[in-house]
Amino acid sequence: MSPDAVSTPRVGQTINRRRFISKMLGAGALTQLPSCTSLKSRPLVSYAFSDEFNGPAGSAPDPSKWEYDIGGGGWGNNELEVYTSSRANSFQDGDGNLVIRATKRVQTSGGRTTATYQSARLKTVGKFSAYHGNFEARIKLDIQRGLWPAWWALGANFGKVGWPACGEVDMLENYGGPAVQTSIHTPNNTDSSVFTKFADISVDDDWHIWRMWWQAKTGSFTFYKDGMDYMTVEPSQMRNWCFSSGVPMFMILNLAAGGLVGPPPDSVQFPVDLLVDYVRVW
Repeated sequence: MSPDAVSTPRVGQTINRRRFISKMLGAGALTQLPSCTSLKSRPLVSYAFSDEFNGPAGSAPDPSKWEYDIGGGGWGNNELEVYTSSRANSFQDGDGNLVIRATKRVQTSGGRTTATYQSARLKTVGKFSAYHGNFEARIKLDIQRGLWPAWWALGANFGKVGWPACGEVDMLENYGGPAVQTSIHTPNNTDSSVFTKFADISVDDDWHIWRMWWQAKTGSFTFYKDGMDYMTVEPSQMRNWCFSSGVPMFMILNLAAGGLVGPPPDSVQFPVDLLVDYVRVW
């Protein structure tokens, strides 16, 4: 994604990258991973952040962990949705999941029909951020054209230096096709564009575990799907690396509609849900 209130123009075509990016530092081919339904057990860890979303059905996300972005209707990427704090767009389902729900309302007036989209964008800014470590989430997508779910992170200095100077890591973005895109963005200091390194990996609408390991020793990022690594990015591989300055990163979960991924076609049945089983950092 890109910020506006956290947002700026960002994505180009679904898999063919971003039109506004002026320089590309490499592209990953679509990666196929072997099926991995049973992951190796790991030692017990003490989580710096953990939300298991075990609240009652219909309850709000934990306010001690999540803030809302409110607004939209054209943010950054010319997206269609308006983000709300309503339980119609974000809630715990009583089965251990967070639901971020995109809704559509169609109105006809004066012979003209308009569609209004609402959704939610949750962030840990001011609540939690981390410098290095493992960031992991178990997520289920509802892959639909014109919908844009994402789990991503920004530098906690975003409010001071803005985007893209704060840096951005997209652990997961889906543009309505059979792939998730993972990407890292560093600022191009000559203009408002970014340098990008990314990988595309196949995905379906089942549950999958996504993890980013931000290594303290090397400063690199390694990304995993269901325990299998598919991309590592080293500081030396990108210009204007901004992730070794001691600034932690906060997380964002959202479900956008339209924008540069194209509007949802009439065949999309709303509501569309992004489900999150847990988010953990250690």
